[in-house]
Amino acid sequence: MEDTHFQKLKDAFLKLRGEIVELLRTSDKSKYTHLQNYIYIAHHPIFSFTEAILILTENKKSHAAKVLLRTLFEAHIDIIYHQVKDSEKRLAFSSKRMFDERIIVLSEILDLIKRYPNLESNDTTQLFNKEYLNKAITDQTKHREAILRANPDLTGTKHLQKKARLCEEGGVKNAEPGSFERMYSLIYRQLSPVAHLNIDGLQTFIGQDKYGEIFFHDGDDEDFIATQAVDISLAFSKDLYDNKVILGEQITMIKEVEKLISQMDDKFRGASK
Repeated sequence: MEDTHFQKLKDAFLKLRGEIVELLRTSDKSKYTHLQNYIYIAHHPIFSFTEAILILTENKKSHAAKVLLRTLFEAHIDIIYHQVKDSEKRLAFSSKRMFDERIIVLSEILDLIKRYPNLESNDTTQLFNKEYLNKAITDQTKHREAILRANPDLTGTKHLQKKARLCEEGGVKNAEPGSFERMYSLIYRQLSPVAHLNIDGLQTFIGQDKYGEIFFHDGDDEDFIATQAVDISLAFSKDLYDNKVILGEQITMIKEVEKLISQMDDKFRGASK
């Protein structure tokens, strides 16, 4: 990415984030619905990950940035999925699943210290203590049961690919048909190896020069990664307005960031011809 354009994109993102965060700080959260609270909570990690990606790409560490970008794509699909239909049921299902996972992890640790007594702690405030674990499992089970009592007909999915398909069916405003499934198949899945650093992921750090010599590198597609990350933050900023988490007219920085991203998209299309 050209330094001048990258700096413009970075500066615009930071200004966008600053203005959005200030608007959220002064909003009346006492009237938020469950969906609005969910979207509000998401704003900090979304912006934080985007900023981290910009820092990594600025320092030529695009492979590491891909790991964060993959998480951003997952979060983006997840956030849209919870907005487009049956928000209350989907949020309740996801909350129940969160408690399910916590209970599973706590139960696994309890089983672990039973099999390996040397790992057990005598401190009842520590995770590896049987009393602590049993109390924690009981507490999480109560939360799970409360959700089930309030939502006897829970519906939802834990699978990201299905969420992407449901986003397509939801007719998301300004989304090109197939964009969410393409995001899952061509980006989220393609970034899996480097995120897990399996054999395929390790190979992404290796290159070979014309003489056959092996060398290591940290990536070279910073422009695409940085632009994609900022684009997700841009889409999220619009979500805040669409769901009335922020009221009033959209700030002008949204259009300015949109213009910079459009310029980069034109460059990508030109390079692919």
